[in-house]
This record gives sequence, C-alpha cells and structure tokens, in this order.
Amino acid sequence: MLEEEKLQFLHRTELFSELPLERIKSICDVTHEIVFPSDHILFEEGDDGDSLYLLVSGEISIIKADTEVLSFDEVGYCFGEVALIDDKPRSATIKTLSPTRLLRITRDDFFTALAREPLIGKGIFRVLNNKIRHDLEVQMSAIRKEIAQEESIRLAAEVQQSILPNKEIENPYITSAGYCQPTNDVGGDYYDYLHLPDEKIAIFIGDVMGHGFHSAMVAAMTKSCIQTQIRFDASVPEVMKAIKRVTEEDAQTFIYMTCCYVVIHQDNKIEFINAGHPAILLFRADSDEIVELDSQYTPVGIPLPIELIQSDYHSLMETWNTGDLLVMYSDGITEAINGDTEMYGLERFKQLVSQNKGLTPVEIKQRILSDLNSFQDGNIPYDDITLVVAKFG
Repeated sequence: MLEEEKLQFLHRTELFSELPLERIKSICDVTHEIVFPSDHILFEEGDDGDSLYLLVSGEISIIKADTEVLSFDEVGYCFGEVALIDDKPRSATIKTLSPTRLLRITRDDFFTALAREPLIGKGIFRVLNNKIRHDLEVQMSAIRKEIAQEESIRLAAEVQQSILPNKEIENPYITSAGYCQPTNDVGGDYYDYLHLPDEKIAIFIGDVMGHGFHSAMVAAMTKSCIQTQIRFDASVPEVMKAIKRVTEEDAQTFIYMTCCYVVIHQDNKIEFINAGHPAILLFRADSDEIVELDSQYTPVGIPLPIELIQSDYHSLMETWNTGDLLVMYSDGITEAINGDTEMYGLERFKQLVSQNKGLTPVEIKQRILSDLNSFQDGNIPYDDITLVVAKFG
C-alpha cells in the first residue's frame, strides 16, 4: 500500500477519523501492512494482546470455544484493540476466511501515538461503542429467534399431545391403557384408538424417524390421514396405503415411520399389519405362550429399488381369547440404556409382562413404567417411549 493510499485509508477508519490528515502521517510510520492466505489463524484465544489490526480487504472469522461467533468483511474494521486496553489475553481466536490484507499497530506504537494524539482515544470510544451496538443487535436477533423457536416447539408439543387419545378403550371385549412420553419437548411417537363399523376397534402405533418439530408434524399428519381414511375404507391394507402416501408424497423431506395397525373383531379375530415396528406381543391367558406378531413390511417412507417396491399391503390374522393380553410399544422401551450401558431388552420386557398379565391394563402399564424407570436409574431416555396395553374381556 502506497503512503498516500495508507493515509487516506486510516483517515476513513473510526479509529483515526477525528485526526487531521497531516497528523495521521505519524501514524502511517508505525502502521505495517501484512497479508495472510485463507484459513490462517492470526492469533488464538488466550494469546498475548500485543497488537491491533485494521481490515483492508478480505474476511475474518471470530471464534469462541471452537465455534464461529461472527465474521466481518467491512473495510476498516478494527479488532484486537480490547486486549491492548485492558492488558489481558485475547478473548477470541481470529482466522481469515479468504486472502486478507491488514494494517497492524503494535501495543507500544499505539500507546505512543495515543499519548501524542488524545483524539485517538475518542476514536477508540467510537469503535467500542459501535461494537457494543452491533453485539446488542446480534443478541436481540438471537433472542427473537430463540423465542420464535420455543414458541414453535410449544405449539408442536401441544399438537402432539392433542393427537393422543383422550380416553381409553372400555367395552365388554377389550380395555386398554396407553402412554406416550417424548424424550425431548416434542417427539415422533404416536398412538391412537379408532372405533370402526360393526363395533370393531383399531389400535395404531407409529414411530416417526427422529425427534422434534418435523417428526411431530408427520405424526399429526398421520392421525389426520387415518381419521379421514377410515370414513371411506377402514380396512388394514387401505389404511396402510394412505399412511404410505403421507410419508412418501406429503412430507416435504425424506422421513420414514415404523408402525402397526391392528383391527380387533368381536368374533375373536385380530387383523394386523406391522411395517418395520417392534413385534406386537400377544400373551395367552391360559398358557405361558407369547405370540410375536413380527414385521411383514419395511417402514413406510423407506425408498426401495423398483423391483422391491410394495404395490399393495396384505394383513395377517390371529385369534384372541378372554384374558389374553396385547402389548404394543416403541423401541424406546426395549432399547433403553442404564448407567452401565446395558440395554433393557425384549426378554426382560416380556418376562415382566408375563408375570403381571393377570392385572388390569392400567396396572400392567404402571408396572412396566416403574420397572423401566428403576432400570434407567435417573438416566435421561434418549428415545421416545410409547406403550399400549390391551386386554380382552
């Protein structure tokens, strides 16, 4: 940079703009131009604050705790001055984001110039004042975004709670007890009870990939889809095809869901489909037999090669008897981990239910949740927990 060019540049900066041009000439003599390539670290957090810098061209990044906080490409931007003023180590790391030219003034040269030209102190005040205002704007913007995000999460949590059944099944041939607890404020699990023609009862349970707002919205869309579909055709295959459309066509991004749809008939029949979900468990009242109604299909929404695409769904049949127990659950139960990284597991789950199958659905549900809580011993669940216990009367 030529001397005259440097003079004009310094005069345009917040730091030296109060000084007449002729008095900035002495500053030029102690201002040194340096050039750095992209991704070069000028100094790191904790380093000695031995200089301040003025940005001539390029872009720099301000990094705190390994996280980029801000970036600047404003010509004349001043940085590094705070460490000179308070004589403390650097409070952040500075890295170039592109080839960058700077003017550098050392600590000793800066204080010599300040003693000679007190108006530089006024320039420092302007620099710091502008940074405070900018930081305040950044913080307010972040606060507004956080408030908006919290509001979105709150609304999503309300939506998720609203789509769960508000009462249990209670009729002469089946009673139920359900539970759904997201691991975060909003999760992707969902269950529902549906009253169909001919006094049939349907139970649906689904586990949408991931957690959070998007998963909760897909769960809500699924409920709406099912409620609409059963008015026209509540058959197991048609309901599953409708759910498939939600995840594959209506969802705005790739997402999949494991789910089970079970229709219970009065004449001791259970019609079901399991698409990638943990096995539905049918506990026989008159024996120790446990029938596992395993998955027949991949989760809905999973992209498959053309030759493997399921063009249609077909339900399977099982029978129920008085006293039998039907248990549907998400893998947040069986894959729960304790402090020793031991998994709760399917066998422990089945054994607990078998030992308590003579109790009511509500009592069995409470025993399961209590045992799971004891097993986790205060550890926060990493997945949503959903459970439906139904007993045939």
